[in-house]
Amino acid sequence: MIELKGISKQYGEAYAVRPLDLTMPSGQTTALIGPSGCGKSTLLRMIAGLIPPTTGEVVIDGQALTLDTALRLRRQIGYVIQDGGLFPHLTAGQNVALMAKHVGMPQEDLEARIAELCELTRFPGDGLSRYPVELSGGQRQRVSLMRALMLKPSHLLLDEPLGALDPMVRAALQADLNEIFKQLGQTVVLVTHD
Repeated sequence: MIELKGISKQYGEAYAVRPLDLTMPSGQTTALIGPSGCGKSTLLRMIAGLIPPTTGEVVIDGQALTLDTALRLRRQIGYVIQDGGLFPHLTAGQNVALMAKHVGMPQEDLEARIAELCELTRFPGDGLSRYPVELSGGQRQRVSLMRALMLKPSHLLLDEPLGALDPMVRAALQADLNEIFKQLGQTVVLVTHD
């Protein structure tokens, strides 16, 4: 469960997020919908511990997100940023494996997890050797999702995961995401203006 208690974010006198309380239940998908510039992405960054709130606190599974707990709690969170955020100099497979290698996942486990994620996201295994520029928009989003899921996080944050896609690709990926969320049973927070 993710709880936001009196959380707000100000830059000078301007509010990016006005004070709010919100609970996102465990195992459910919560969609935050609003126009561009209303603070949705800022809210996700505060949940992920990437920026501190001006007031209030973020509580993840009963633990307050603080400087002392941020690293440990972040490892329980998969995060897909706007436009996927893939590193252009890494192949799709290298992008997916990035954090797993960083935390020292054994190669055999890493390869098994990537195969599992390819199946889950319906990403073609032969696409893992391609660079992001060689992938379609929908494929790049699937790679970003695979990277976010690589360490089996209990929470998943998605910032406009369908934003830059054409309508047909968006509809197909939206249906796939819905099925993936049902299968995984994770706590998902999805931001969209659509």
